[in-house]
Amino acid sequence: MFFPGTHPQKRTDNMKTAGTPKGFSLVEVIIVMALITILGSFAIPAWRHYTLNTNIKTATREIMADILNTRQRAIAENINFYQITFDVNNNNYSLSRTDTGVTLWTKSLTSYGAGNALNSVNLGGNSFVNFQRRGTMTSGTITLKNNLNSTSTITVAITGRVYAQYSMQK
Repeated sequence: MFFPGTHPQKRTDNMKTAGTPKGFSLVEVIIVMALITILGSFAIPAWRHYTLNTNIKTATREIMADILNTRQRAIAENINFYQITFDVNNNNYSLSRTDTGVTLWTKSLTSYGAGNALNSVNLGGNSFVNFQRRGTMTSGTITLKNNLNSTSTITVAITGRVYAQYSMQK
């Protein structure tokens, strides 16, 4: 039956044609799987490098935060007895009080991600930072390295300024 305003040969969305195949062919599925495999072969190594470089940046920021927090603690408590000691051989660092000899905490660099390591520490010829009540501290550098040979260098100034420089490998 023909109604005004409609065309008798127009196909509507509800109508289906006979013999239209449903789904995907095996060849189409294999092509998609091959494309996913090729993309994954590029993405997985890039993701691994990104993760390793992010881990060393996280470790660097944590060390810097611990140094600055300890500096503030020495100023607030008006004492000269705080010291952060870096142990390159055991890949960790610890906060202690030199007047009592008590270690308040120890942190390992591997807790910030596998592959992070203390590479070198040169803080005025020593491996520790002393904090004074007036806000000054031992100056020098702390260098971290990861499995990709990316490095971060933390520079500690006698005035209490701490900053980092990165050399990231891809």
